[in-house]
Order: sequence, then structure tokens, then C-alpha cells
Amino acid sequence: MSSAPTPMMAQYLALKKEAGECLLFYRMGDFFELFFEDARKASAVLDIALTARGEHGGEPVPMCGVPVHSAEGYLARLIRAGCRVAIAEQVETPDEAKARAKREGSPVSKALVKRDIVRFVTAGTLTEEALLEPRRANMLAAVCEVRGVCGIAACDISTGRMELEECEVLALNAALARIGASEVVAPEDWDAAPAEHVARPASDFSSEKGEARLKSLHQVATLDGFGQFTRAMLAAAGGLVAYLDHAGRGQLPLLLPPVARPHGGYMAMDEATRTSLEILASQSGGREGSLIAAIDRCSTGAGARL
Repeated sequence: MSSAPTPMMAQYLALKKEAGECLLFYRMGDFFELFFEDARKASAVLDIALTARGEHGGEPVPMCGVPVHSAEGYLARLIRAGCRVAIAEQVETPDEAKARAKREGSPVSKALVKRDIVRFVTAGTLTEEALLEPRRANMLAAVCEVRGVCGIAACDISTGRMELEECEVLALNAALARIGASEVVAPEDWDAAPAEHVARPASDFSSEKGEARLKSLHQVATLDGFGQFTRAMLAAAGGLVAYLDHAGRGQLPLLLPPVARPHGGYMAMDEATRTSLEILASQSGGREGSLIAAIDRCSTGAGARL
């Protein structure tokens, strides 16, 4: 019979359940530790040592860790490798943990510091300059279908810009190729969802909730002053804001009022055509030799992304 998990491991497993498919950075002193499959995956991506700590279910627990003071560099490598990361920080001091244990009648010597996930770090929700590509917009897109039409909400949270549009279902991939999103969010169990996407509850993609979220976010009674938005656009906006709220654990980034991109107002082209025209990257895949490299004279990364 296997022994019950230690209090620390029980806390970790509860947080890992909440983190889902994200790698869990579990703060222990001056290090973020990863365990089990998270440790195996992170050690391979980061090329760091895989060790073990204690046992669970009669087997050694794989573990690896990175220093807190240099975590940004490791996060950048994980994000570039397609990973998403949940950051679990200590939300009380050891003294506060001991005082809480005393109030609860628990052994003070075994008091475990509370931890909570304070943020999800994903490709489309980066704000740190060290993690962003200096001269490329970092777009997050949410897509959904309402009555046979696709709504698209896209934003770059490093600049706050948000655009809403709609298109035919068959034109969705071309629209996403134009946006060049680092991360795409879509309702779970949607058959027409893009191949690479983060599945979120379908209830987040409600036009009524989307309209209410935007009104609350910008403290207005009506969205008429911002433009005319269709139900599909508002549903996608609802999914986008809900995901940002989830990633920031209730702390939303600065978002500017949404702008409606007129349907049919721009020439649509598929990804192969955009690649051939070398608009954002040359045929070799680099920025040098592309149209954007020829016209970009911005002095700062933030300006170039804008």
C-alpha cells in the first residue's frame, strides 16, 4: 500500500490540477521547481539536469529547477518551444504560515507556506520586454463561430491594440495568417477550430457576455461610440477577454477600445501568398530582406510592435 502524499506534494498536486496542460513553476525559496512529467519536459527543452526528490506512489519523483532571479530567460525558451507555464508563488511568509497553523490547531513545526498560481505565461500574453520579440507585434487571437460566421478578436497586450472582425468559415485560416497570432484561443469541441489552438469553455464565447465585458472594461453604457460590432465579433471578444482574465488571474492588461475591421475592406491572401511576397519575413525565414525591414525606422521595440 502506498503512503499518502506529504503536505507539500499534496499542495503541488492540487496546483498542478489547476494548471492543467501548463508546466507548473512551483516556488520553493529561491527556485522554481518542476516535478513529474513537467520536469522531464522542461529539462529536455532547457538542457538542465533532471534529478529526483522524495517518492510518490513508491517511485522517485523527477525534479528540476531554475533560479527565480534568472527565470525570465528560461521562460522565454519554454515559450519559444511551444510550452505554456503557470507560476505558483508563495502567498504568505513562513511566520504567517506558523501563525495560521497555530490558529488552526496544527503543529507549528509542520506549517506549510501557502502557494497559489499568480499568473499563466503563454505566447500571446507576454508583457515583459525580455520575453517579447523586439520588433514584432505579439498578437493573441480568439475565434469562434456564430450562425455560420466566424468572429475574430485580436489584440497585442504590449500596446493595448484590439481589433474585431468577422469572416466566412472557409476564410478563417487566411485571416489568421494575416494576423500572425502567437496564440489562438477557440471554444472547446468546435470542429472548425484551427489546428493549433488553446481550447477554452464554449460559455466564454457568448456575444452577450462579450458585450458586457467590453462595456465594463471601458466603463461605457454602450459600445456605439467605438463602432458597429456584430454578434460574432462580440462573441470572439468575450472569449479573448475571458482568456486574458484567466491568464492574469483576474488582473487584466491595458486594452484600448476595440476597433472594427470592415468585412471585405482588405485583400485576403493565404499564407503561401504572404510568404512569397516577403512582407514580414524573407524566403529564408529571417526579417532581413523583407518589406517590413525596409520600411521600419522605429528606434524602440515597443514602437516597432505598434
